[in-house]
Amino acid sequence: MSRWTSGHSAALARSPIVALNFHEIAAENRASVLESLRRVADLGPRYDPDEPAPDGPRVFVAFYDGMREAALFGAEECANLGLKAYFFPLFEHYDPHLANVTDDEWRQIAAVHEIGFHTAGHATVAEVTPVTVQREVIGPITRIEALTGHRPRIGAWKGGSRFDPSLLGDRTVREYGLRHLVSNWSIERIPPVVTKQGAEGSD
Repeated sequence: MSRWTSGHSAALARSPIVALNFHEIAAENRASVLESLRRVADLGPRYDPDEPAPDGPRVFVAFYDGMREAALFGAEECANLGLKAYFFPLFEHYDPHLANVTDDEWRQIAAVHEIGFHTAGHATVAEVTPVTVQREVIGPITRIEALTGHRPRIGAWKGGSRFDPSLLGDRTVREYGLRHLVSNWSIERIPPVVTKQGAEGSD
């Protein structure tokens, strides 16, 4: 990893990212969540990792784990405020009572917002093995593709780890088209595979 330089600091100050990340949202907290969304809605454009950084702040709003009440509430309120949010669902949730968003509802959410990868059952990247890679990684990616018409370009692991090419899970998400990972402290562009001749290639 390259060292942090004064250039990095200058770029961050010139175009900061304001991030709001949500999981479960209790009914008594909805008013404060909505107020937070209202405050960021006018700060700047939505953060898009594939677009050049403009001067001024950008807004990144994300809802993790696909909890039904939070997902439906977040999708509706963000749309009302003109915010295009990111959703990172689990399709085999650790608490099925909290996560019963239907595929039709995910399609409706995807018509306005963006669906990202977050494994099937909330696995860390280190927990992905040759036995579980189909269930935890490939299955969710292909399901998102079926729901939205395209593979996800952005994802997040449990624990928010950064890209590590030595790990099967990270190699697999890159192979299946992910270009960005959200960690606990960054939104990182996944480096392409570089062949011995120096050209970009695939695994």
